[in-house]
Amino acid sequence: MAATLRRIAWCMVAALATAGLCSGKTTESAVHILDSKTFKTWSAAQSLALVEFYAPWCGYCQAMAPAYEMAAKTLQEDKIPLAKVDCVEEKGLCDDMDIPGYPTLKVLKHGSFYSYNGTRQESAIVAYMRKHHRSAVTEVSSTEFGEFVKSERVVVMGFFDSDSSALRVLEEVAGDFRDEYAFGYTSNKLTAKKLGLTAPGLVVYKDFDERWDAFDGMFFANDVRKFIRARSIPLLGEMSARSFGTYAKAGFPIGTIFFKGDDSRKKLEAALLPVAKEFRGVVSFALVDATFYQRHAFLLNLKAEWPAFAIQDVAAQTKYPMDQSKDLTTEEVRKFVQAFASGSLEPNYKSDPIPKANSSPVFELVSKQFTQIAFDKTKDVLIEFYAPQCIYCKRLAPIYSELGKSLMHNSGLVVAKMNAVTNDIPSNDPELSISGYPTIVLIRADDNKVIKYDGDRSLESFVEFVRANGARPISYAPVNIEKAHGQVHGASTGFTPKETRHIEL
Repeated sequence: MAATLRRIAWCMVAALATAGLCSGKTTESAVHILDSKTFKTWSAAQSLALVEFYAPWCGYCQAMAPAYEMAAKTLQEDKIPLAKVDCVEEKGLCDDMDIPGYPTLKVLKHGSFYSYNGTRQESAIVAYMRKHHRSAVTEVSSTEFGEFVKSERVVVMGFFDSDSSALRVLEEVAGDFRDEYAFGYTSNKLTAKKLGLTAPGLVVYKDFDERWDAFDGMFFANDVRKFIRARSIPLLGEMSARSFGTYAKAGFPIGTIFFKGDDSRKKLEAALLPVAKEFRGVVSFALVDATFYQRHAFLLNLKAEWPAFAIQDVAAQTKYPMDQSKDLTTEEVRKFVQAFASGSLEPNYKSDPIPKANSSPVFELVSKQFTQIAFDKTKDVLIEFYAPQCIYCKRLAPIYSELGKSLMHNSGLVVAKMNAVTNDIPSNDPELSISGYPTIVLIRADDNKVIKYDGDRSLESFVEFVRANGARPISYAPVNIEKAHGQVHGASTGFTPKETRHIEL
């Protein structure tokens, strides 16, 4: 009886996703099945589509299958096809598409693929694809205006006629930001007049701060982008793990104010709101509760002493902690931010002391000597960025040590490792942005190009990676590796970088 019930329940789910297995009849799926033979031709024929890259064994893919099938059926009326690719059967195709994990959804628009930024429920998939099916900028009538400007947390509204060049600019910007904000325009001159606008006009409506901000610059795409980004985040809001991405996406350095307790928060907000207004569009200001995010303060090279202030430039991967012996007054913080804005502040890099002896086959690299060693153009430099507590790093350690021994006779190569918890990386190269441990890169001689390693973690794979990507020829002198954690010389460890990701605030 229990087995029968389980079978009935399974059939109810499976029927939604694929076929009528219980009845013995096959129902045609609305999802197109693509392989290496059909992928290019099918993709070239679509103006808008969604493609899932999956693995049959993946539990997340299995859980999403019914919703994906139902979304495909619903979107048939909109003539928006959904497709999928089995990455086990089509490994080469998925490698070419640079698929990082399963399931990965990609939006196909006129021959180009873009990341899908929605969730995996049927309604969300349908809404997301229909949004991309419509024009990026919606024409809004006078009767729709009030509801439209409240439809999302941030709404960008243009005030001009449909033949205005400003609309072309807004359409270009909306194409980049349509996943994040709603865009509309109206030719209703009375509405514009009530707001004190003259055509062409642009307003960012939001559910925080002053509720709306009017753009007063020239209608150049980059200026409009910057204005929208600056107004899409609170003037002095509270940042958390959930909202950090919003601040980072805005593209401005973040002035992070650490408080502890409600009284401290209120005093800091009153003192620093004028500074936030003065430097809006240069630095984004955000309050952070030190009770919950003390580790983030540590990552900004601050001590656990509150209140505290630091500027983090996410794009440049630099940080500027303010001297914690100074009070966070309006004037002191203004001077500090002004010095940052003028370029007179030097970034602060956390570093272990330079080792007195560093003659082992794997060079122990620290921040203080990073530039000198890593960007030595006479040598290829292979670096493992690790965390002492990381289990994957511990498993890799004996293999990486043997790699150093096997390659130490090559004068044009340095095999190094660096504790990425206690050392900052003094570089703004995006390939040196570390999001998981261990991360392994090769910094090539001559041009200092950074190449990330994404193969398996066997001795031979590392050697082939260096040989294929380095600027200096190497010879490989294998040595005997003792068994460690069940691994032997040349054996894959059975885990990949995709399994080791972690994200900080």
